[in-house]
Amino acid sequence: MATAADEKLDRLAMRQEALVASINALTDVMEQTRDMVAELAAWLQQPPSNDLPDLLKAMTLAVQANSEAIVTLGRRVDAMPAEIARAFRE
Repeated sequence: MATAADEKLDRLAMRQEALVASINALTDVMEQTRDMVAELAAWLQQPPSNDLPDLLKAMTLAVQANSEAIVTLGRRVDAMPAEIARAFRE
């Protein structure tokens, strides 16, 4: 039969194991953070890309094309009632 002292020792051992597991998990997080910071530092030392002006031009052209498509779609939607009415008259 377990005594009160044995139960306290068991609880203390469980808490100690939980504490060790928590410290191990914290160590893993710290190692991952260190690795990510090292990768970021290496990335920051790379020369900047020259692709930005070309990307902005391509995006501007795409937005203009989309705007024109939206205007065309709006005209077609506006013309639909008349076309439907004409189709029923024929």
